[in-house]
Amino acid sequence: MDEQDYIERLKKENQLLQDKLDKINKGKQKKRKFRWWLLKKSSTPIFGGRLKKSISSAITEYKEYKTVSVDTVSDVSSSVIWRITRIGLFAFMVAVIPAAVLIFQTVLLNSQNKFINNQNTLVEADRRSSLVFVMSDVLGDLNEELKYKGANSGRNISKTLEARIISLCMAMKPYRYKENDRLIEKPISPERGQLLFTLLKSDIGLESSQDILNSADFSYTNLRNINLGRGVNLKYARLDYSNLTEAQIPAANLERSELREAQMRKINLSDAILKRARLNNANLQRAELLSADLTNANLFGVDLTGADLTEATLWGTKFENANLTDVILDNAIVDRQDWISYIDSLGIEGADDIEDRYRIKKQGKQQFILVAKK
Repeated sequence: MDEQDYIERLKKENQLLQDKLDKINKGKQKKRKFRWWLLKKSSTPIFGGRLKKSISSAITEYKEYKTVSVDTVSDVSSSVIWRITRIGLFAFMVAVIPAAVLIFQTVLLNSQNKFINNQNTLVEADRRSSLVFVMSDVLGDLNEELKYKGANSGRNISKTLEARIISLCMAMKPYRYKENDRLIEKPISPERGQLLFTLLKSDIGLESSQDILNSADFSYTNLRNINLGRGVNLKYARLDYSNLTEAQIPAANLERSELREAQMRKINLSDAILKRARLNNANLQRAELLSADLTNANLFGVDLTGADLTEATLWGTKFENANLTDVILDNAIVDRQDWISYIDSLGIEGADDIEDRYRIKKQGKQQFILVAKK
């Protein structure tokens, strides 16, 4: 290869390198222009036109006069504050709107769950109320058996029918149902109330009646405003959590019965036998307990506000945690001479009022009565 060819080849290689270098420089210029364009376009939404304009004026003024006037600085400062406030408001809206949507969705979900629960409760109530038809068959058989019982038979029923009645009572579970277009707060069984009322009014023999009460569970029974008549036998009855508000059960035999947390407001239990009955935390506000026998009854936590216990027997009755506000105790029989002081030592609500209104009077050996102070 001669010298001239070599020079020509070097010129071509140099030209190729120059073309590549120009291409690279053009690419860099395009990227630079793009970045500047992007910065220019994004600066307006980020900084805002007002802030951008004030900063531009400040830079121009500085280039021209080598200083910045107070007005220009104030304009830049106010623009910065205004922009920060707008950004803060925008951020606040961005944060609040999703939160508000989430809260709204939660409320809707809770409402839907409540609606579903109500529907399920009503379906269950409908299913359980169908037991009324079964009860109708059982009571029909009861009527047939009693129809042929003579006066000397004691009106006791067969053990088979007793077992059917007890099984029916077990199947009648408490539930919530609608009353005045609203679901009641606590579950209860109206069917158990109907069954118990029918049994007590059927004049079943004492032996069969006691067998049923000993074995059947009548907890959560609805006997509100019921009139069971005088002297019904409910000995050993399990009536925990039942509703006996304003029920009329005078002279009833409730010896050793279980009435824990029962609602018994304004109930009439005058002359009733409540020996060793368990009434823990029951509501007996304004109840009529005239001459009732509460010997060794457990009244722990019972609310006796305004109850009338005139001439009631309170031998060994447990009153811990009870409420005796405005209770009437005229001629009530107690088993100790320091009964008033004993009640006061328990810290019972209303004990101070009892001490102010009553005094102890001895009547016979180991018997004391509460007499109103004159």
